[in-house]
Amino acid sequence: MTGGTSGGMEARSKQWDDKKIEGLNKKKEQYESDLEKLGSIRDMHLKESEASGKISGLEKKVHYAVIEEKSIKDKLTHLSQEKENIKEEISRISPELQKLRDAVDKRKSEISKLEKRINEITDRIYKDFSKSVGVANIREYEENRLKDAQSVAEERLDLSGQISKLKYQLEYEQNRDMSSRIQELESSLNALQNNLKRAQNKEAEAKLATENSSEEIDQFKKEVKEWKSKSEDCEKEIQEWKKQASSATTNISKLNRLINTKEAHIEQLIVQKQEIIEKCELEQISLPTISDPMDTGTSTPGPVFDFDQLSRSLKDKNSNRDKLEVEFKQKMDSLVSEIERTAPNLKALDQYEALLEKERAVVEEFESVRKEEKEIADKFNSVKQRRYELFMDAFNHISGNIDKIYKQLTKSSTHPLGGTAYLNLENEDDPFLHGMKYTAMPPTKRFRDMEQLSGGEKTVAALALLFSIHSYKPSPFFILDEVDAALDNLNVAKVAGFIRAKSCEGARVNQDADIGNGFQSIVISLKDSFYDKAEALVGVYRDSERGCSRTLTFDLTKYRES
Repeated sequence: MTGGTSGGMEARSKQWDDKKIEGLNKKKEQYESDLEKLGSIRDMHLKESEASGKISGLEKKVHYAVIEEKSIKDKLTHLSQEKENIKEEISRISPELQKLRDAVDKRKSEISKLEKRINEITDRIYKDFSKSVGVANIREYEENRLKDAQSVAEERLDLSGQISKLKYQLEYEQNRDMSSRIQELESSLNALQNNLKRAQNKEAEAKLATENSSEEIDQFKKEVKEWKSKSEDCEKEIQEWKKQASSATTNISKLNRLINTKEAHIEQLIVQKQEIIEKCELEQISLPTISDPMDTGTSTPGPVFDFDQLSRSLKDKNSNRDKLEVEFKQKMDSLVSEIERTAPNLKALDQYEALLEKERAVVEEFESVRKEEKEIADKFNSVKQRRYELFMDAFNHISGNIDKIYKQLTKSSTHPLGGTAYLNLENEDDPFLHGMKYTAMPPTKRFRDMEQLSGGEKTVAALALLFSIHSYKPSPFFILDEVDAALDNLNVAKVAGFIRAKSCEGARVNQDADIGNGFQSIVISLKDSFYDKAEALVGVYRDSERGCSRTLTFDLTKYRES
């Protein structure tokens, strides 16, 4: 090549290369920006795994939808058959229905006539009352009362709604500072545990005291029985002595009566003697007397006669009197000796009073111990009754709510009523000696024992029991570790929706307090049906570069459906 053409070609060739390089640089920058938008390979893998999981979930949903479509078609054919049968039945029953309608119309006319008659009678009866109240008739008064009651009920409902809103607001404000609340709960829990230990120690001491007191009471009972037997013996002896004393007093009274009779007889003899002396004086019969009356040893005043000088006929009359006096003296001596032998023991009364005093002290001590035992038994029975009342309050509340919660967890568009669940006590009088039975019947399933249910059905039943217990004693938050492991996608969605509806935010929105106050929950799950119901996601992955696990967090409140 000659001339300056070669230089121009080189310049043009350099200019073409620069443009190409600029275009390539732009493409490079574009590709780099695309790469930055796409993220790292790990993020791509994560997105790919998420997309594959969603695709698998959608495929399962499509599969379930196809199965549901087949079942719906079968149901439609069956329903069409039933529809034809119902039409035939309607055509068959329509004449009878017309007859019944005519009869009903006739009865309605009769009832209206009777109602008019009743209204006239009631208006006549309550005429004075309606005038005093200021209404036309009693029905108007009843309608006014009903309206007033309805307005009061509506106002009560409004007030209860406002109270529940204020409660949820108050709960939300109280649950903001969780650390102090947890510390307070821990301190109260420690205090309650200490109180429980003290109560258990006191209960053990009370049991020991009751055992000791029962042993002492048994001993006292034995002593009381012994003293009672001794006192009975003493009473028997006293009765015997009393009998002997009464017999002695009767004998003494008999002897006194005999003495009185003898004294009366002596007086009669003295009178007879005086009469005889007077008679002798009248007949001038001289009676021999003793010169010194002291020689006879008698203390009777007046002259003492010497009967020895009398004739035998007169002596025979007096010999009978001497014999009677000797016999009387012998009887008197025998009775006096018998009275001396039957003298009672006067110390027996003192011994009896000492035994009574000792018995009184033992009985007082026994009564005090029995009173203390009764107080301890009453305290024990009150604690036992309080335990029974608390248990029955919790059981009645849980058994009343478990069916509602189980229905919410199992109802669907095909089964709007859901399943049935209930709790039964084996022994209502003493529930602590026996157990309780939990029965759950899923929709369209007959009654079976809990052991015969599938894993998913058991999981739903256990969650219903858990949330019903929570309704009685609400906890601040739940940690649910793979509770959806045995559930299919449909039941996972139901459980996730239920937990979301009963969370703090959901409870404030729905104003639903079926299972108590709202709660926070941390759910560990491997299924994507839980993810879209959450407020935040926390993912755990292995960092191979650092050789440890790391976490990723994602806030879903920004993307919440309006």
